[in-house]
Amino acid sequence: MEKLIISAVAILGTIIAIKFKGLFHKAISFGLLITVLLVWTGDKYIIKGSFIGLTILTITTFIYGFTVNDLNRLEKINIITMGLFLTVSSIFKLLHFPGAGEIKLSMAVPIIIALATFVKGRKLTREMSFMIFWLVYATAEFLRLWTN
Repeated sequence: MEKLIISAVAILGTIIAIKFKGLFHKAISFGLLITVLLVWTGDKYIIKGSFIGLTILTITTFIYGFTVNDLNRLEKINIITMGLFLTVSSIFKLLHFPGAGEIKLSMAVPIIIALATFVKGRKLTREMSFMIFWLVYATAEFLRLWTN
């Protein structure tokens, strides 16, 4: 069920990205769509490669937060913290570092910031094309603490 929801959000994000001008947000959105759709193959090597691609996209999101200029302070903080926390979480999971559970627990911080940003902004922006995906993904990671 989780895979289906995340796939639907990736498709929605890509559709949103097409509506706005610019390349960087489209690249992130299309990258997310591709990495999520590759998971449906079921091959463990493709899934691992997809997760590595997702990790690269978290780093790209983090960099995007620093480089884009036409965002307000809360939107920049939202993108930077989401990218940072997801990057650290992905690296901990990928390299099997101890403390991955604590990192997942800390995902509450970017989730709260993202929700505050979406409630305060209330308008569709180009960054929402990938930030909605990251919010759903971070929430799934956070909730996985109590389901596994």
